[in-house]
Amino acid sequence: MDNTVGSPEAHNAYVLGDPVTTEAESQNRLDSSNYYTPASLLKIRNIPEYISGYVDGEGCFTVTFNKRAKAKLGWELRPSFSVSQNEDRRQVLDIIREYFGCGSIRRDFADKTVKFEIRDHNDLVSKVIPHFEEFPLLSKKQKDFELFKAICEIIHVTKHLQKDGFAEVVTLAYQMNGSGKRKRTKEEIINSLV
Repeated sequence: MDNTVGSPEAHNAYVLGDPVTTEAESQNRLDSSNYYTPASLLKIRNIPEYISGYVDGEGCFTVTFNKRAKAKLGWELRPSFSVSQNEDRRQVLDIIREYFGCGSIRRDFADKTVKFEIRDHNDLVSKVIPHFEEFPLLSKKQKDFELFKAICEIIHVTKHLQKDGFAEVVTLAYQMNGSGKRKRTKEEIINSLV
């Protein structure tokens, strides 16, 4: 099956069973045998625009920073795109995963939801970013997307492996998700780059 963004197969596929949780531990696997989205519904909906609208409300573009002694500059950065939902509405996450053809669905025990997430940089650059360029968000989250895209471009050309590039990523990331909380200040990370 062709799972490229925009393919009819990705838009109109049956969502049966659990095609995900590849990164989850076995005890965290979700039973989705009760979830089914009729193919007839998928055929009459504009799935790409539906996904953008859904992400406007329930999605998040983020970049995390973790101190890592083995990392070149002493810090590891990881961009990710995610969508959370209550487990009883998990079928929407199945549709989104089927559409993008990548990512994983796992339980998020922190807030008792189910989360679809894409962390692979190549998938972010080749699937997620092109989707939201073609089907933009309508809320202030569009600004987060633009910052996220700029960060992914810096990483793609490996500029983040230099202090200046990494500092630029940190500065951009700290402009995203204004309501979110971070453990460390922007200055703490930038000043501790080795």
